[in-house]
Amino acid sequence: MSKYMTFESQSFPNRELLIDTLVECGFASPTQGTDIPLEGWDKRNPRTADIVIRRGDVNGQSLLGDIGFQKTAKGYVAIIDDLDLAYRLGKDFVIRLQNSYHEAAARKMAKTLGGTLVKERVGKTIKIRVKF
Repeated sequence: MSKYMTFESQSFPNRELLIDTLVECGFASPTQGTDIPLEGWDKRNPRTADIVIRRGDVNGQSLLGDIGFQKTAKGYVAIIDDLDLAYRLGKDFVIRLQNSYHEAAARKMAKTLGGTLVKERVGKTIKIRVKF
């Protein structure tokens, strides 16, 4: 049975940076607003979000539901159908998105400070530094 899951532990504080990251990851046209209804095949669990990627707008994937991001006190949290995570997007989708978000934040900081971005892999961890 499909249901929407909310990822409270992974938040995205900056709306503009989240939108830029989503576009960079291939989600071309996120809908922005307030309390936009998420569309999915299971109508028993209606959810809303402030940033929505419509399931039909995801290239190469046939999703069961929209991908949403709801504004909370910590920032924006992802709302995603559990079956889409398991079988289409991958269970690590939110973590990959968060990594892309942090890299975009580091790029923005490097540009602001006039530095360059340096990536270094240490085991399974990728360290991103701004070099002057």
